[in-house]
Amino acid sequence: MRTKNYVLILMLLALLLPLRQVFATTEPVSDVRIVIDVSGSMKKNDPNNLRSPALRMLLGLLPEGEIAGVWTFAKYVNMLVPHRVVNDAWRLEAERQSNQIHSHGLFTNIEQALNKATVGLKVADPKYRRSVILLSDGLVDVSTTEDVSKASRQRIIETIVPRLKKANIAVHTIALADTSDHELLRAISVATDGWYEQVDSAEQLQRVFLHLFEKAANRDSVPLTDNHFKIDNSVSEMTLLAFRRKDSKAAELLLPNQSRLSYQQHPKNVRWHTEAGYDLITIADPQVGAWYIDADLDPDNRVMIVTDLKLQTTDLPNNILIGETFDLEASLTDKGEIIVRQDFLKLVDAQLREESEIADAIEQNINSSQVKGVYNANVGDNFLSGRNDVVLTFTSATFERQRRQSINVVETPFDIKVEQLSDASTRTHRITLSPDVGLVKTEGLSIAAMLTAEDGSEWSYDMMKSGDNEWQLTLAELQTGEQYKVALQIRGETLKGRNLFLQPKSIILKDDIIEQMKQEKAEKEQQAKEDEQAKEDEQAKEEEQFIDEMAAGVDFLLAGGSDESIGLSDKEMADSNNGQGISPAIKLAIGNGIILLLVLTGVFLWRRNTANSINPGDQL
Repeated sequence: MRTKNYVLILMLLALLLPLRQVFATTEPVSDVRIVIDVSGSMKKNDPNNLRSPALRMLLGLLPEGEIAGVWTFAKYVNMLVPHRVVNDAWRLEAERQSNQIHSHGLFTNIEQALNKATVGLKVADPKYRRSVILLSDGLVDVSTTEDVSKASRQRIIETIVPRLKKANIAVHTIALADTSDHELLRAISVATDGWYEQVDSAEQLQRVFLHLFEKAANRDSVPLTDNHFKIDNSVSEMTLLAFRRKDSKAAELLLPNQSRLSYQQHPKNVRWHTEAGYDLITIADPQVGAWYIDADLDPDNRVMIVTDLKLQTTDLPNNILIGETFDLEASLTDKGEIIVRQDFLKLVDAQLREESEIADAIEQNINSSQVKGVYNANVGDNFLSGRNDVVLTFTSATFERQRRQSINVVETPFDIKVEQLSDASTRTHRITLSPDVGLVKTEGLSIAAMLTAEDGSEWSYDMMKSGDNEWQLTLAELQTGEQYKVALQIRGETLKGRNLFLQPKSIILKDDIIEQMKQEKAEKEQQAKEDEQAKEDEQAKEEEQFIDEMAAGVDFLLAGGSDESIGLSDKEMADSNNGQGISPAIKLAIGNGIILLLVLTGVFLWRRNTANSINPGDQL
C-alpha cells in the first residue's frame, strides 16, 4: 500500500509540475543588430568619429546571455562584430573592433545593409525580441545612375520592409544629417513599429543610443534620485551609466560602507570603462545598501541590474495615434514566476508616472488595482503629441525596481490640404485628406464632415475616396465673405489592427478671394501713403534748399560783397571798418538786398500755395 501511495504521489507531482510552469513568465531573449553608415559624408557629419564611443557604450550595456552583432556599410556591407551570444570574450572583441569605424566608403547601400543584417529572418519567433538599430546620414545611393538608386529605394519599401514586419523585427532608425532620407528612414521605423530619431549633431549619439538600447533590450533597473540608489541582496550584477560634461571631474562611487571607488582605484569585480562623455561601470556582487554617484546630475544616468527579482510589464507600442488607450499590466517575478503572496505585496508601493515633453508629469498609485500579483492600469488618455514616457516604479523597504517605456504619439496621421477654387462660378472650397499608410489602414476608412456656418447652421457630409490613398470633399455655393468651420470624424483601423477614432482640429474656411481683395486694397492704400510721404519729403527738401540759398545771398549782401562789385575804395572800406559811418554805396547795396529778399520770398510763397492747391486725384 505504501508503495502504491508513493507512486500515486509521484504521478500527481508529475501532472502538477507542468501546470506550475504555465504560470511562469519567460522573458524573450534580446537580439540586437546594429548597422552603421561609414560612407565618406560622415567626415563632415561625424568629424570626431563619435560613432565609436557611442557604440562602445551600447555594447557595454548589453547583459550577458543576450545576442548582438554589428555591421558597417557604404557600397559594401561588412560584419564588424560577429552576431553571437554576449559574454566577456565577445565584449573584448566588440570593443577592439569599434575602433575600425571610419568615413572612407563610397555610396550608401541601405538595401544591402538591411538584407545582410537580417538574412534568413522571415517569420516571427516569440523566444526573441528582435531589433535593428540603423544609423545613416545620406540617401539611398548605390550607383552613379540615378534610376538604379531609385529602384533600390523602392525595393526597400516594397520587399524588405514587409519581410521585416512579418518577422516582427523593429527597425529603429537614426538620421544624422539634414541630407538623410528622412522620409524613408521614418517610413521604415513606423512600418515595423520601431523608433525614428533625427540627430542634429554627432554629440547627441550617445544619448540616442541609450534610448534605443532601452527599447531593444529590456534590462531591469532601479530608481535613481539625485544620484542616490539602493541595491538589494537579489542583485548579482549592476551596470551604472553616468554622463558627464567636458569640464566635469571624473566620476566616483560612494559605497554603502562609505568606501569609494574610482577609475584609478577599484577591485577586480569592477569593470570601469571611461570615455569623453560618460563612465560605464559594471560591478559583480555589489554591496547591499544605499549607493551614491559622485558625478554630474543627469536625467539620462542609469543603474541597470541583473537579478532574479524582476519587474515585468506589458510592452507598449512605439508609435500610436493620439486618443488611443492601452491596458498596462505589471508584476513582480522571482526566477520567472509571478509573486502572488499578499503579505509580501502589501509592503510594496506601486507608482505609475506619465511624462510628456510639453506638460507636467502625472502620477498615480496603482496598489489597489493588484489582483493575484498583477497590477492593472490604463494609459493613453493623458498622452500628448510627441514623445511620452510611461515609468513604473515599485519600491519597498528592501528593494526598488523601475521600468521606463517611450511612446511616440502622432496627433493626426493625415496630410490635410484645403484650397478655394478660383475658377468656380460660386464660392467653392475643396478639402483633401491623405492618410499615413505606415500607420493607418486605407481599407474600411470612413471620414465624416460637419460644416457649420456663422449663424450656427449645420450640414453633414461623407468624404469620398478619389484615389488610391486620397479622400476629398468639395463644398460649393458658400456665402461670399462668410467664415465656415469644418469638423472631421475619422473611423478605421491602425496598421496594427487597433480601432481608430480621430477628431482632428476643426478646419476654418475663409473666403480667400475676399481676403485677397482686402489685402490688395490695403497694399494700394499703403503704397499711396508712401508716395504722398515721399512727395512731402521732396517738397520739404526743396524748401530747405531754397531757404539755404536765400540765407547765403543775404549773408553775401550783408558782408558787403567784393570790393570790385560795390566799387568801394580802400579808404572808404577802412573808414567804414573804423566806425566813421556807412557810406551811401553800402546803404544802396543793403537796400537792394532787402528788395531782392522780399521778391524771392514772394515767389517762394506763391510756388508753395500753387503746389498745395493741386488735387492729387487730378494727376492720375
